[in-house]
This record gives sequence, C-alpha cells and structure tokens, in this order.
Amino acid sequence: ISAVMRDVFETVPDVLKESGYGLGATTWEVIWQVVVPYARTGMIGGIMLGLGRALGETMAVTFVIGNAHRIGSSLLAPGTTISASIANEFTEAVGDLYSSSLIALGALLFLITFSVIAAARFMLLRLERRALSSA
Repeated sequence: ISAVMRDVFETVPDVLKESGYGLGATTWEVIWQVVVPYARTGMIGGIMLGLGRALGETMAVTFVIGNAHRIGSSLLAPGTTISASIANEFTEAVGDLYSSSLIALGALLFLITFSVIAAARFMLLRLERRALSSA
C-alpha cells in the first residue's frame, strides 16, 4: 500500500502544492486541503489493491485469525477464511461433493479478489486521466 500511496502523492502537481503554500497555508493545511482531495481516488485504489493482496494471503491469515470453523459472536473471536478453508481441507476432501464445494469456494475467492483489483485499477486509471488532463 505504501508504494502505491507514494506514487499517488507524486501525481499531485507541484503547482497546486506551491499555490497552497503561496496563499499562506501550513504543511498540514496543504496536505489536507490540496493533496488529499486531489489524490483521494488513488488512495482508495491503493487501499483496495492492498485488500486484494490480503484476500489472497493464506497461511499468515490462517495463523493470525485462529483457524476455527465456527462463526464467532465477536470480531475478535477465532474464525477462518475462504483461502484457509481450501488450504486446510483440500487434502481431506473425500467425494465429489466435498471437492466440488472447495473448488466453488476457490472460484468465489477468485471473483471477490478480481472484483476488488478491477475496481482499484479503474480508480487508479481515473486518477491518472485526471492528472494528465490537468497537466
């Protein structure tokens, strides 16, 4: 996320930042009133790209989340993820229905990840077009 954010912040034209400073704004005022509004779409896109990568991460999330096959009553209760379920149960899948359900979970995970990354790419493309049109 940080590499994408750095690139997004670099797309803000220097003229806009210098104009803010020229009007007497402090560094924080320039950041909050010039840079963030200009780069908002790219920031959201970068966060969504990070989310897309996190959705595909299996083992780290499995260890952190607790790997419990139940729905907890709290967000802090142990649980499991789609990718962790596939990784843990695929070797034990006996029968066509069990294997098919795990493959369906994989397809669902692919669709979710693809949707998040496609939305992020669309937002980044929109930011890039806006940066080119203002330059």
